[in-house]
Amino acid sequence: MQAIVKTAPGPGFDYTGAHPDRPVERGEVRIEVAAASLCGTDRELVRHSPAAEALGLSFPVVLGHEVAGTVVEAGPSVETLQLGDRVALESHLACRTCYHCRRGQGHNCVNMALLGLHVHGGFAERLVVSEHSCFTLPGDVATETGALFEPAGVAVHALLRSEVNLAGHSVLIAGAGPVGLALAQLANSSAARRTVVVEPNAFRRSMAESFGAVALDADENAVDWCLADADDRCGFDVGFDCAGSADALEIVLRSLRREATAVCVGVPKQSHALDITRYLIKHGITLKGSFGRSLWQTWDVLAALASRRQLDLDSLVTHRVGLSGFQDALDLQAGDAGKVLLIPDAS
Repeated sequence: MQAIVKTAPGPGFDYTGAHPDRPVERGEVRIEVAAASLCGTDRELVRHSPAAEALGLSFPVVLGHEVAGTVVEAGPSVETLQLGDRVALESHLACRTCYHCRRGQGHNCVNMALLGLHVHGGFAERLVVSEHSCFTLPGDVATETGALFEPAGVAVHALLRSEVNLAGHSVLIAGAGPVGLALAQLANSSAARRTVVVEPNAFRRSMAESFGAVALDADENAVDWCLADADDRCGFDVGFDCAGSADALEIVLRSLRREATAVCVGVPKQSHALDITRYLIKHGITLKGSFGRSLWQTWDVLAALASRRQLDLDSLVTHRVGLSGFQDALDLQAGDAGKVLLIPDAS
C-alpha cells in the first residue's frame, strides 16, 4: 500500500507504494484511512530538527498522527467497535495503567507513545491501532472531517484548561495556525466581547477575519492596539499562545489585564525567559499549559460542537493532496494555506 515513511535519522522521507499491512492483533482494528491532516510537527519530523529528534522517533515509522477513517477489520476481543464504524484517532497512546491514566489524565501518561512517531501512523492507505485509540464520529460529521478532530481537540482542551467563560470577555490569540483559528471560531460562537488574532502571515490573518476576529500583524504594535481596545479593563481577559515563540508569549502577557489568564498551547522550539515578577506576581496573571486532549472529555465536547456547527472544521481545510504529492503538501503548508489534507486516493 501507499505510505510516507521516515526510515532513518536526518532530513527526508520515503514515499512507497508497497508498504506491507501488518496483522491485526488482540484488541486492535484496521482502519482504512479517509484523510490524514498535515501538522507542523510532521514538517519538523521530515527535517529531523532538534525538536523532532528530542521526540525519539522509532525507525522506520509511517508518519501521520491526525487521522480519520473506517474500521475494516477487527481483531479478537474488540468490544467497542464494529466493521464500518467511522472513527477519528487519538494520537496520544496512553498505557491506561499508570497513575495519571487512572486519574483520567491519559494525555499526560508517563508511558505515552505517539502515533506516527513511535508506531505507524496514518500517512498510508491503512493502519492498525488499538480500539482504545478510536473515537466514533457522530453521524452528521463526515469521515474526512474527523481528521481535524485531533488538532481541533487541542483548541478545545486549551479552552477548557483556561476555565474562562468567554461570553462577554476579550480574547487574544497569538498564532493563526489551525489551533488558533479553531480558538477564534470558538470565541466567536461563545459571544466573546472581542477576539483578536496576532499572526504574521497575511493569508492566515484573512482566515481569522472570516471567523469574526480582528487580525493584526505582529509588526503592527499589537500590544498598543489591544490595550487601547480594552478601555478601562487595561488589557484583555484571556490569552492563548498558539505560536510557541518568545515574542508571541510576550505579546500575550503584555496585552492582558491584571488577574487575567494566559494559556500556552504552542510548543517552543527552545526555552525562553519569563518575567515572573512582573506578570505572575505583580499582575496576578494565571499562566497555564495545555497539552493534547483530555481523554475523552475533550472529544465529547468537540463532537457536540461540530455536530451543532459551533465549530466549522471543514472551513479550516484549504488543500487536499494525494499521498504521492507529500512534498507538495509540505510546501503548501509552509506558505499560504490552512489545513492540508492527505487523501490516499486523491490524484
